[in-house]
Amino acid sequence: MQHKERQILVTSALPYANGPIHIGHMVEYIQTDIWVRFQKMRGHQCYYVCADDAHGTPIMLRAQEKNIPPETLISEMQEEHQNDFNDFSINFDNYHSTHSTENKILANTIYEKLNNDGHISKKTIKQFYDPNKEMFLPDRFIRGECPKCHAIDQYGDNCEVCGATYSPIDLKNPVSVVSGTTSLNLVILKKSCISGRVLVICKRKSSISLMNGLRLDCKNGIYLVMRHISVLKFQMHQINIFTSG
Repeated sequence: MQHKERQILVTSALPYANGPIHIGHMVEYIQTDIWVRFQKMRGHQCYYVCADDAHGTPIMLRAQEKNIPPETLISEMQEEHQNDFNDFSINFDNYHSTHSTENKILANTIYEKLNNDGHISKKTIKQFYDPNKEMFLPDRFIRGECPKCHAIDQYGDNCEVCGATYSPIDLKNPVSVVSGTTSLNLVILKKSCISGRVLVICKRKSSISLMNGLRLDCKNGIYLVMRHISVLKFQMHQINIFTSG
């Protein structure tokens, strides 16, 4: 029986750049690699792309512990990850990083087009500021006493003892994880973009045109980033392949 040739894009969960690959990660990549090889053997055009997830609080904390810049940690982890994949004969068609020029271009394109069309909603928020490190503190950079059950040394967004979720400003006796100071400033901000992280909320239904005919839709008031993550990954890899020759 003759099968029609298919074009298949495959990706896996992105390994986080704050530590090494563990066996649970490797099982997924091995299984995916086997499936991709099978599809290629059947004559299909199948691409397996992946990348290091190189942004987030855990990476900043790990870099802080090692007393190195986050960019250095990201670079070291990517080299280690790729060596592990090579040892297990995982064959990616393209392996990259979210800390890349291509990803920055795509993120900026999405934000700027929404903003220019008036779809970005800005609101006033309160956020802790560490005067010793001169930085705003994300949820996981703050620990303190749970406002619900009063368990001590809990995260800034949820309690691991009672399961409660809350805002960091509700914590009792908050402490900066970065510097250890308790002298935190509570600052009022009027922007939706803080330390490069953007909360995108659409005011109405809209559509964004990216490159190569790709369009992303905004529905039900919330920008559906996760729905399009595989497409965006492929777009990032596609740009990387073309620009690197």
